[in-house]
Amino acid sequence: MATFQYTRKAGRRLTYQIRIDARGGYSVLLDDRELLRGHDPLAAGGRRATPNKRMVAGAVNAAQLQIESLAQMDEA
Repeated sequence: MATFQYTRKAGRRLTYQIRIDARGGYSVLLDDRELLRGHDPLAAGGRRATPNKRMVAGAVNAAQLQIESLAQMDEA
């Protein structure tokens, strides 16, 4: 499992923690509270179900897009 930090570009610019597993799943945390959980849509299914770096990179990108789309979320 890999962990990344991401700072939102809008709002109060809080720093979120992204935890990624090797199969393309991610969870987004803010102050040790899990806000969302998801999976990279490009890594879902397919022939290659083994862990690899591309799935991790895709999950990081998907998590960053989800964080930026939280427009109505209260950042208090």
